[in-house]
Amino acid sequence: MPTALDDLARRIAALEAALPELSRSSHLAYSSVDDGALKVTSNGQLRAVIGQQPDGTTALNIVNGPTPPAPAAPTATPVLGGVRVGWNGRFANSTPSPLDFSRIEVHAGTTALFTPSPATLVTTIETPQGGTATVPTSTPVWVVLVTRSTSGKASGPSPTASAGPAPVVAQEVLAGIVGELQLADDAVTAAKVAVGAIDAPALAEAAVTATKLGQAAVTAGKLAKDAVTPGTIAADAITAREITTGAITAAELAAGAVNTASLAAGAVTAGQLAANAVTADKLAAGAVTAGTIAADAVVAGTIAAAAITGREIKALTVTADKLAVNSITADKIAAGAITATGLAADAIDGKTIKGVTISGGTVTGGVIQTGASGRRVVLTPIDPLGNAAAPSALLYSGAAAERWPAKLTAVVQATPDGSAPSTTLTSPQVTPDGSHSCRLTLAAGGPDAGYASRGQATLEAVGGWQSGGASITTIASTGNSVTTEATVLATAKRQDNAKSAIHLLSPSQHIVQLVDQVAATYLDRSGLVIKALLGGVLLQTSTGLRIQGGNVDVGAGLVKNSSTWAPITFAQGCSQLASWQNVTVKKRPDGMVALRGIVSVPADVTSGVIGTIDDPNLRPKAGEVFPVATPNNVGANLFVQPSGALEIWNATDRFGGWLSFGNVEWSSVD
Repeated sequence: MPTALDDLARRIAALEAALPELSRSSHLAYSSVDDGALKVTSNGQLRAVIGQQPDGTTALNIVNGPTPPAPAAPTATPVLGGVRVGWNGRFANSTPSPLDFSRIEVHAGTTALFTPSPATLVTTIETPQGGTATVPTSTPVWVVLVTRSTSGKASGPSPTASAGPAPVVAQEVLAGIVGELQLADDAVTAAKVAVGAIDAPALAEAAVTATKLGQAAVTAGKLAKDAVTPGTIAADAITAREITTGAITAAELAAGAVNTASLAAGAVTAGQLAANAVTADKLAAGAVTAGTIAADAVVAGTIAAAAITGREIKALTVTADKLAVNSITADKIAAGAITATGLAADAIDGKTIKGVTISGGTVTGGVIQTGASGRRVVLTPIDPLGNAAAPSALLYSGAAAERWPAKLTAVVQATPDGSAPSTTLTSPQVTPDGSHSCRLTLAAGGPDAGYASRGQATLEAVGGWQSGGASITTIASTGNSVTTEATVLATAKRQDNAKSAIHLLSPSQHIVQLVDQVAATYLDRSGLVIKALLGGVLLQTSTGLRIQGGNVDVGAGLVKNSSTWAPITFAQGCSQLASWQNVTVKKRPDGMVALRGIVSVPADVTSGVIGTIDDPNLRPKAGEVFPVATPNNVGANLFVQPSGALEIWNATDRFGGWLSFGNVEWSSVD
């Protein structure tokens, strides 16, 4: 009979047979979600919620969808009262329509570069197939489109399009669409009626009656020619009052109607005569005499051209006050007509004729100046200060200390081959002898090939060696020699004993004048040579003197050290070992730095920084390693770093109390 073990074996076999079928069947075929929702995720982000939503509704809610593509460029066309915006249903770069498409937003702004926002949203296009929408506006606008997905994501803006509203013109209004009922009360005013719009055919028969005419509405200008005939004028309607002055002319009078007998005595006066009524042919011969011409009756306008000649003008009757301003111009004056004797004294000066401009001529034989005193410029054909026959310009500053003015003079200087022109600018003179005046001379060089052409500018003090002044000379020369060069020479002069303190050099010759004797500094093929005949030569810079490129050979005297022994700063409890050489560092003239002395080291220190070199000029440019000595011959290495740190490494045992820096040195320059 079956045992319990056999029954267990049958159950296990049945489960193994059913397991493959269960793994292949759907687990949700007969499943449901009660009071909950399924969440769809992608790469750890929620994409959709299927089922019950947070607000209690049940729906498929798409969230965190991708950013949709931007729409293609819209079109903008004017319409009445706004702009029609069109979209062709396409997207940028031919991207297909997104499956989570919601709508196309239409945004409008007043400038081309505006950012779409809720404030610029005007309307939407709800289908991905494209469509049109109208933006109401009375001014031109710029429009862009934005794609919005079902999850609320917005695309970037499309390209812009711009248009303005269409004007309301007659072509846009259908015939008869605006009738009497469409016009508001008082809509048509006189200002809205064009000139001539209402003519006679537009008026109904007998529409204009006497009651429609305002007082004095019908004037003479409104009457047609010959509209008033004798039959329309009542008897005695026209009296003298109704006849305006000049209304009855000779043409209206019958021939012979007005004769002498009909004129009362004195009836015709000057006021009754029309202009030009009395002409020459109406006057009897000799009727007009001198006695019948009133004073000032004959004026310029009544005199015929060429009627008055020289014969009719009395001698000396035309004076200056009778001439109009600018009536006599240069073309009216004969050549040579005005001479010096013909000009009155002071006729042309700054007081009687202002703003005079002399052009096209030459002023010779005199001095021209801008003023008689004070600050002024004087142009003279000779040099009044140097007695040189050279044109000069004197520049007066007007200062009380100025004894003679600054001067610009054109002179001719002698050269080995003749003469050469030059220009000299002299500063103002403030001393009786002119010792404080300096001159700048610009020379052009020699006149022919025999004398090397050379331009030169020289600035020098007046008074020589005793003046305490300065001299600067610049020379620019040309020639065939390979040694030809530009030269700059500067000299400072001392007042005491006429001794030169500095004489600064050309590129190939260097001269230093010392206090007592002359020393020369010059360059030759062997290098720089400095010679001192008597006295000392001092070479000094702010950071020290460096000689590089060879050995230093001192023929006499002593080469001193370039610095003094300087202490270091100890670290890790290290200190100076008492009664022994101090731990110090020093640079020699050749740039090598020496470290000496014995340092006391605590028993527990076997590595690390034991001190620092404080002066950056004494540190090596790159790290150096040296062996050091100890009392029990323990091996160790001293590292000297560019930072100035003195470090101990690789010790084989404890040092025994001290370290010696003997024979440690390095270069501080390379």
